[in-house]
Amino acid sequence: SLFELVRAINTARDAGVSGDVFEQAQATLRELAGVLGLSLESTEDGQPEAAPFIDLLLEVRMALRKARQYELADMIRQRLSDLGITLEDTPQGTRWSV
Repeated sequence: SLFELVRAINTARDAGVSGDVFEQAQATLRELAGVLGLSLESTEDGQPEAAPFIDLLLEVRMALRKARQYELADMIRQRLSDLGITLEDTPQGTRWSV
């Protein structure tokens, strides 16, 4: 799946892997995302095009936490992490970065 490819790329990057195979995997991910109408590139303001969707997921995650549905909230956090999005929970709310 697309998530498995993202996870493999992130794991390889974290392990310091580089070179042709790594670049091919990234190119494949960009191609598959393009077929689905998704862009992995940043917009002019530096935020990914997916920023509104990430913000929506964070709102859903916050509602799940308030409803004490921690398993689902943690699943959203993990899936975002698999996509290379880091969440930081603060007293002012959740911040995210790529």
